[in-house]
Amino acid sequence: MSEKSPWQLWKEKNPGDKARVWDLFNPKIDDVPTEIFDYRYDLCKSCPFYINLTHQCKKCGCVMSQKAKLPHSNCPIGKWGAITNTKDVI
Repeated sequence: MSEKSPWQLWKEKNPGDKARVWDLFNPKIDDVPTEIFDYRYDLCKSCPFYINLTHQCKKCGCVMSQKAKLPHSNCPIGKWGAITNTKDVI
């Protein structure tokens, strides 16, 4: 019996999330506008699952100060979701 890789464990914890770590380095994926990032990240920072020291979410394990920048990412407990058009208004 082999142990699961960190990637397999992450996929199990985040079945609906299409964001991946390497998306942060993809030049074809633009960050969300500052207003949307601020909205998302403020929600994260006020959440009981947010780890202040590491900026991570206890639910998905992601670094939320980075994940909140990706348009196709979403909150694991549904506080904010993916957007298809970065021109969308909050």
